[in-house]
Amino acid sequence: MKKIISIATLLLLFVAQIFSQSVTLKVREKTILRGERFLTVQFSVRDAKENFTDVDVAKDAYYFFLCLPEGDWKIDEEFAKEFTSKVLIQQDGNVFYPEIYDLITVGGKIAIIIGFEKKFQIEKPFKINYPISEKVVSSGEMKIPENLWEGYSEAFKTYQEGVKFYNEKNYQTSADVLFKVVANDKAKKFSFYKDAREKCIKSLDNILVELVDKFNSVVSAVMEPEEKLKEYDSLKVQFQNYVNNMLTPKLNVLADTLVFAMVSRANGYFEKLENEIQAEKYRLDVKSISWLNTEKAINFKYRLVIDALAYSFTSESFWNNPDTTKFEFILPDTVYANLKIFGVEKDYNIFQRVCISNLRTRGTLFNENFLVNLLNNSNELPQPYYEIFLAVDNYVRKNYSESRNYILKALKKLTDYELLRRLEILKGMIFVKQQGLSEEAVSLYNEGIRKLSTGDKTSGLDAIRRAVLVEPRFPLANYAIGEIYFKDNDFYPAIIYFSKAISLDSNFVLAYERLFEIYKIQGNWNDAKTLLESALSNGNDFWVIRVMLGQVYNELKLYDKAIESFTKAISYNPLNYEQYIYLGIVYSNVGKFSDAENILKKAAELNPDRKEAYEELKKIEGLKKSEMKEKEKGQKK
Repeated sequence: MKKIISIATLLLLFVAQIFSQSVTLKVREKTILRGERFLTVQFSVRDAKENFTDVDVAKDAYYFFLCLPEGDWKIDEEFAKEFTSKVLIQQDGNVFYPEIYDLITVGGKIAIIIGFEKKFQIEKPFKINYPISEKVVSSGEMKIPENLWEGYSEAFKTYQEGVKFYNEKNYQTSADVLFKVVANDKAKKFSFYKDAREKCIKSLDNILVELVDKFNSVVSAVMEPEEKLKEYDSLKVQFQNYVNNMLTPKLNVLADTLVFAMVSRANGYFEKLENEIQAEKYRLDVKSISWLNTEKAINFKYRLVIDALAYSFTSESFWNNPDTTKFEFILPDTVYANLKIFGVEKDYNIFQRVCISNLRTRGTLFNENFLVNLLNNSNELPQPYYEIFLAVDNYVRKNYSESRNYILKALKKLTDYELLRRLEILKGMIFVKQQGLSEEAVSLYNEGIRKLSTGDKTSGLDAIRRAVLVEPRFPLANYAIGEIYFKDNDFYPAIIYFSKAISLDSNFVLAYERLFEIYKIQGNWNDAKTLLESALSNGNDFWVIRVMLGQVYNELKLYDKAIESFTKAISYNPLNYEQYIYLGIVYSNVGKFSDAENILKKAAELNPDRKEAYEELKKIEGLKKSEMKEKEKGQKK
């Protein structure tokens, strides 16, 4: 190869434009002595081979042009030097000169091969100019076909492959393959780029259509929740992959109204899918605890779960928490341990989850079938769970009057002190809402309770005292102060505050119970009698009141009234152990040993593991023997 010297000359251009891979230039004018000469200049490669490709063009540092003489004249070294020193390429106002040339033989003719540095674009038309003289320039416009542009072979092959998959309706593969073309900046110059882009977008759209069809098919299908969840989980992955695939990097590359709409639509269905998954999980949960809708009270596990749920839903951290994502259920340790031991902890947790879902979606906690079954089992359950659940359910639904009514119904047969305490606090907050008590007072009360729970008795008591000062009509606050004094065995101020709570709320059973405990410790049975008879006259004809009153009557030796009171208690809740012990003792006190034995045996049947019934039966045996001896002595006299 030989170097040539570049020239700079103002050229006048003529000759009609020729849009082809080659141009024919006039290289000599006709004169008297000599005729015209023409030279064909065609785009080529270094070795001037035929059927070359874009790969051949791309692998060299120069663009090559093959220059062949037209007619029977021959190219020699002198002409080659002259031609290569004058010929140039013009594009977009820029001028480019050949850097190398050589003489080669093509088809038996001497030809020139010239090379230009790749500083112009063969993707755009350019002109090849040859100045015949200072005034005359031979020119031709050349347009290189795109199949010779850099990257064409690979891009077109990929495009054809993508179209094949597209026609076969293999849209996922089609989208993946065609996107390789679309994402290739160098491929934008090719004529097939637009079609590749359109088919890529259509493929993505068809993928989404297929996913949506699958989704709708699963939604409408009749299958068990477990199977549906498997299908939904698979679809969820597919929708997520689709969205992720669109976002990075397709969304930027395929920036288009339709593409943005597809992403939005996919996200919309992803949300619908999440909702359906939650719905199926709910169905699965409901199915897994359906036994609680049909099981009888004789099933120990059923009773265990129901008992645990009663503690759960009476937890203040549940019914007094507006944030439904942070519910906390507080159970006695023994109850929670039994759930684990007897293998029903999972059912317990699922039931809670179902109830919370019900609350969020339906505004009510419990399914009707569960409540109906619970009501049917009520007479065989130890606590009034049906009334307890409805009290809480109505409270969270803001039906405060209904909630209070169910609390009072529950108190009729409630024997569990902890459940009684929790329901009384709930009833106390209903009193606050119904009476429109000061929010500041409630806030101070809550602050005081929180501080007491952390062991800060001084600050807690101070906060609750301030609550009473702000709102003297606050029964719960007065009771809470009384409770502090009660725990310190400081009974006289405790009596004042408990009595104040009752004067504000005549149905405050917990305050009656605490006053009874104080009078019992003091041996002040007459005041206890006055208190509890007052409770009855104020509409508190409840199991707990009847049992306390029965104890008072027994201590005052009003045995007929004691028997009547305990009998009433038994009629309200026949499943409590202690009441039979108390009644047995009363019968024994009046010498009705047969009745006492029958009652105590009933207690032993209820709970064979407790000792009190057996111990009282032994005492009666001793009393009966003493009585026989006394009779025998009397007969001898």
